[in-house]
Amino acid sequence: MSDDLLAAFIEDSKEHLESIESDIMALEDLEGAYDEELINRIFRTAHSIKGAAGFFGLNAIGSLAHKLENALHLMRDQKLRPDRPTCQILLEGFDQLNAMVNDPGSSECLDISDMLSRVQGLLTPEVKLGTETAMSLPSPKGQSIFDVDMFTLDQGLKGGKFLYHIEFDLIHDIHRKDKTPYDIIKTLQDSGLILDCKVDFDATGTLEDGFAQRIPLNVLFASIIDPDVIGMLIDVPAERIRELEKSMFQTQSPQGEKAAPPQACTLGDDSPWKMEDSQAVLLFGERFELSQIDEFRRCFLEAPPNNANLRLDMSDTRHVDAASLQALASALKTCAGLNRGLSVVIAQELREQFQKFGFAWMLENGS
Repeated sequence: MSDDLLAAFIEDSKEHLESIESDIMALEDLEGAYDEELINRIFRTAHSIKGAAGFFGLNAIGSLAHKLENALHLMRDQKLRPDRPTCQILLEGFDQLNAMVNDPGSSECLDISDMLSRVQGLLTPEVKLGTETAMSLPSPKGQSIFDVDMFTLDQGLKGGKFLYHIEFDLIHDIHRKDKTPYDIIKTLQDSGLILDCKVDFDATGTLEDGFAQRIPLNVLFASIIDPDVIGMLIDVPAERIRELEKSMFQTQSPQGEKAAPPQACTLGDDSPWKMEDSQAVLLFGERFELSQIDEFRRCFLEAPPNNANLRLDMSDTRHVDAASLQALASALKTCAGLNRGLSVVIAQELREQFQKFGFAWMLENGS
């Protein structure tokens, strides 16, 4: 992937990982003694990579970095002894992480379950239970704003840290101010811990009702920075910074039943949709941007009325903007509400633009 934004993430991650082997070996040489500065440096490497991986849809990298982060949280609390066997597992985990960062395109295809299990095995039974207890912050409408395990939430609050829900707008706070989501990540990581971050899929609206002129990016942020000062750190209105308490989180309820399999349908000759096997396909041109959104909405609402899966074929598309990506997000939400499958097919060049605007998550949701 040659996208400048992803390249910056890879370069920063490689810089963090450059000294990881010597740091872990230095820790091992202490024969079980704790070196707070050394452990913190190793921890920040795992946390920095985990915090940014989600923006690029690099879920496997994020999962491994999170497991390593959990073990290092325990070590920072002096509840995990940095002896030779422990350091060896950490070293192998970071070696695997380094290989994945150097080839992010292939990282999602790797089976790292054994490595994840070995790192998870470093945790105490109590901490394991905490990492497996899913918590969520519900919105006033009942949807989950954040999903985080109990152990991560407790670590974020530890040491008198304040917990914040910060809502950025990918259009107004980031894109139109010539910033990137990665700029936001790096700024926040310099002064605290990012516990979770996600685009608010529901807030984009649906194509039937019209979509909002904003794309919220919600960040769950823990920091020692006082609520009176936090607004000076980030360039968003004060009403979009909310201080949280642990009591606001709920144990996550199990997911609902899967939707029924799609049924076949037929299309008229004048429909913008064409049938290919069991899917209704909508073809896109070379560009998809703000001026074409109304036409896209009209076409989408003319999709076959039955339960056929839909596919948006953007194989020939070479340019998108933030507004058109918001329209795609609204289409995904519309289909999700109807229990209807929707996939988005794009060229590699376009994938880099999705990543640039912080929409790699959409490809994951729409696959």
